[in-house]
Amino acid sequence: MWVAEFKAWHKGSPLLILSEKYDVHAFSQYLNSFEEKGKPKIMRMATFWGKDREHAIEELLRYPGIEVLYREGDRLVFSQNAISSYHTLVTDKTVFFLGPVLEEKGFQWWRVGSNSKENLMQFYRRIQNRKENAKIELLSIHKKQIHHIPLTLIPELKSTDLEWWKTAVTKGYYEYPRKVSLEELSRQMGIPYTTLKDHLRKTEGVLMRRLAQEL
Repeated sequence: MWVAEFKAWHKGSPLLILSEKYDVHAFSQYLNSFEEKGKPKIMRMATFWGKDREHAIEELLRYPGIEVLYREGDRLVFSQNAISSYHTLVTDKTVFFLGPVLEEKGFQWWRVGSNSKENLMQFYRRIQNRKENAKIELLSIHKKQIHHIPLTLIPELKSTDLEWWKTAVTKGYYEYPRKVSLEELSRQMGIPYTTLKDHLRKTEGVLMRRLAQEL
């Protein structure tokens, strides 16, 4: 399979607007499509984290054209008009999204697959031609085997474990050199040092095993 990674912006996405307006990040994923009163609809799931996640969620609950159907903590399932979904305008049967989309700082990071490199390049050019509504940057394109399991749906990890790991990422714990020590991170998060260390190690082990399956 051919896989391309893109950094993208497109007009009208509520999650992109929220990620630019607030200190918040989100994984979003398309779930299904359906018809309601003769109009095409799609369902999506979004998981938020970051300092302003509650403000972003509250605004999404009030966003025109969005109907939140289910909420569990920082994860929401919602519907919107299919014609307002940018992906329905630029995708076709030759390409497909692999896993969730990262929404961060007013941009999206896409991982898109196809059976040929040319299909991915055509997809790239289609979006480039929509200059008034979108911007896109090709980050990489290569051929590889895919054993994909979305990170947002890992049954071995509790939501708390993922949230603590995401906070550690955001704070710079995994950068080199580290921006924050584990001791300081535990103080900032209000979590005992040993508890945080054990949970981060557990999360790292699960994520590394899943990543190894994809390589």
